[in-house]
This record gives sequence, structure tokens and C-alpha cells, in this order.
Amino acid sequence: MSDMMVDFIRRGLVGLQDAPALQDPVVWAQKRLGLQLWSKQQDIAQSVKDNRRTAVRSCHDAGKSFIASVIAAWWIDTHPHGEAFVVSTAPTYQQVHAILWEEIRARHKRGNLPGRVLQSDEWKLDDGTMVGYGRKPADTDEHGFQGIHRRYVLVILDEACGVPDQLWTAVEAITTNADCRILAIGNPDDPNTEFGAVCKPGSGWSVIGISAFDTPNFTDEPILETLRPLLLDPEWVEDKQRRWGEDSPRYTSKVLGQFPEVGEDTLIAPALIEAAQQRSLDPTTDQRLAVDVARYGSDETIVMHAEGPVARRVGKYAKQATTETTGAVISHARDVVGLHTIRVDGVGVGGGVVDQLDELGWPVVDMQAGSGAADRERFLNARAEWFWALRERFEQGDIDIDPDDDDLAAQLGSLRYKYTSRGQVQIESKDEMRKRGLPSPDRADTLMLLFAFLDPNVGAIYDQDDLDDDLSDFHISPY
Repeated sequence: MSDMMVDFIRRGLVGLQDAPALQDPVVWAQKRLGLQLWSKQQDIAQSVKDNRRTAVRSCHDAGKSFIASVIAAWWIDTHPHGEAFVVSTAPTYQQVHAILWEEIRARHKRGNLPGRVLQSDEWKLDDGTMVGYGRKPADTDEHGFQGIHRRYVLVILDEACGVPDQLWTAVEAITTNADCRILAIGNPDDPNTEFGAVCKPGSGWSVIGISAFDTPNFTDEPILETLRPLLLDPEWVEDKQRRWGEDSPRYTSKVLGQFPEVGEDTLIAPALIEAAQQRSLDPTTDQRLAVDVARYGSDETIVMHAEGPVARRVGKYAKQATTETTGAVISHARDVVGLHTIRVDGVGVGGGVVDQLDELGWPVVDMQAGSGAADRERFLNARAEWFWALRERFEQGDIDIDPDDDDLAAQLGSLRYKYTSRGQVQIESKDEMRKRGLPSPDRADTLMLLFAFLDPNVGAIYDQDDLDDDLSDFHISPY
């Protein structure tokens, strides 16, 4: 029996035999996969059916990749045999392979759909016809998707805010006929991207927004109770409201599902922060620690470690005496072979930590952010000069930060700058940020210290054998 005959019989058994090419995807999901889509997911599926281009700006954990996988499976299953094709891309290979195509594999298995979905992120029918693949071409490759010649082409741009302009151009080139569709879906992190442009009024795209407060755990929309733990949790939103502040660009994007206002006074653009989180640079032997010291209250003491351009938080502490903080810093320093400097914010309570580390012989540097800048004509103080250098490092792609540290990303994205009457760069103060409802940028400040330029002669690689191993004076209590 031919593949065409098998496909015809299968369609008859599930009620699709006489369905038009653009069969209702909501009904299909229920009948074919046994899935009940919630309201916003239904809106997305119907929009792809009815519109050539659909853009979805969504909050965090709203099931973006899930609904994209359902639409991909529906597309292949309901179109004529071998005449449809699904292409997906995302900013990184990991997002293509481990997220969307893992979801597509799950939908394929659940529905016993035709052909095979391979671990190579390819969908092939039993006769060998390829009907879909996931790819991450080079960012500058406008020809990355050439060679697809089908009547029904569906392109999915997952995490669309991070997809470079050249790939959007490549997508347009393979979706020129009326039966093709594009679905761009992702967090609206940066309005100054192609995703931001297509989400604007008058773009010609069908645009759907999903806020955290639209999701079933907030609206009590009836869904299977087994699905609720997979969607956005109200406690998570409450925590981010407290930790990021409602005025934070991160909160606007990840919670409200809206593009934040990125003005000319934004120090580091969201797109640059996202790129640094997705980047994978090689560490070097330039080993250093940085510490932003807090004592009591809601602020945190943050310890970060850098190996050349690669920076990661290694500790956070709260509500502890400076002696405890010193002990915690020493415990981290002992794990770093070839440590060159420990950069400590010596303003206020940090001065005690500087003095204690210095007394014990550690290569500590007292970082006085309020002191004069090296370039006094251009910068108000050292803090402005150091943060501007950090901004340039982001622009040059010479920094690799933790992709899972959303608090750091939120703080970096909240920083603003202005010019004094003398034309000097001045970074918004912590007090000014608090007036905007934002928390203290402890992690952003620590990253700034970590990459601040110092005279090469400052600090020295320590010899562990020369240091006193007795830490009995310091009680280390991670928070």
C-alpha cells in the first residue's frame, strides 16, 4: 500500500479526509492530539491559519514553544502529502534543538503522526521526503534557508527578539506565496530589533500579546490541572516584582509581555545583555574576584569571579557582619588558582572588608567608585568611567555572563545615564533608582567592578602556601 493511500485512510479515521488545507488547528489539536488549548494559544493557532504573518510577544513561561510545536505538527499533518514544509530557527542551536524540536518530537509521538522526527531536528516521511527541519545558520547568512520549494511553507522564529536581521530577510525569501506562513514568537526584550518592528502598529503583521495576567493561573480559565504547574506561577511574578521593580525593562518584558521603553539614556541595550547571556567565550588565566558589600536591609553582598571575559556569580549573602563577609570572600578566593586581585567596593561598610583582607595578605583592591575618573573631562567619577567601559565591552561582544542570572540582566537593563552641565557622563545613582521603584543594582555594580580597568601593576598573583590557613576568626554563613 502506498504512502498516499495510507495517508488517505488515516485522514478518514480522524475526520480530516475532506478538510481543506488550512484545517482548524484548534479542532485538530483536540481531535488528533487530545489537547485542549487555552484561549491565547487558540488565538495564536487561528492567527497562523488566517494570516500570512503572526507575531507573538509573550511573557515568560506562557507555553510559547509548546504552541509553536502544535502548529508545526498541525501544518504537516493537514496539508497534502509532501507539499508542506516547516522551518524553524532561533538565536542559538540549543534553543532550536533542545527546546522547540524536542517539543515537536513530543507532539509527533503523541499523535502518531506520519514519518519520523529525527534527533538531527529533521522531519522525514516514510518515503524519505523531508518535510521540516530546525536550523541555526550563521547570523549573517541570508541564504541559510534557500532550496525550499514547496507550496505550503511555515517558518517559525522562536525567541524571535534574538534572531538577527539577515535571517528575517532569508525567511521572507522562502515565504513569498499566499499559502506560506510565518510565526515569530518570543519575549519582547528590545524594541530596537526586527521583532520589535513587526510588532508595531501598521507593520502588516497580526500581533498577539500575552501578559502574565492573561495566563490561566491568574485568570482561573478552565484547563487541565496537570498543566497549571507548567505555566507562570503567581509567586514567581510577585518575586520578580519585588526583585526587579515594576519599572524594570525586564519586568515589562518577562511579566507584562510588552516591549520596554529603551531610550537614549539606557546604558546597556537589552539586545546586548541577551547576546552576552547567549555567548560562550573561552576563559583565560586572568583570574579575579569582585565584591559589592552590603550589611543589613534588603541589599545583598555579591561575589563574582571572572576568568578573562567570562563572569559568574559565586556567592550572595545578606544581613551579616563584615567579618562574616570577609570569611566568605576568603572561602571563594581559595578556590581560584592564580588569583590576581580581589576588587572590593570599599565605600561604607565595604571598607572593613578591605582592611581585613589586606591585613591577612590577600591581593585586595579598594574600589572607590566615587573617586575621580582617569578621564575627568569625559566622566563625572570613577563609577561612570567604569560603567561606560562595561557598556563598551558589551557592545564589542567581549563579555560572557550567566544565562540564568535574570536578576543581573534586569539590573543591567535598568541602568540609565545622563550628562552633567560640563558634558560629563554620570550614571544614575542608587537613590534615584529607588525613587523609580527599582532595587539596588548590587549584581550590576559587582560586574562593573569585575571589569573596571586597573593599572596592570595593581595586585599580584598570590602564593597559597604563604597565606594563613586559619579561618577560625571568620564564621561563613551563606545566605
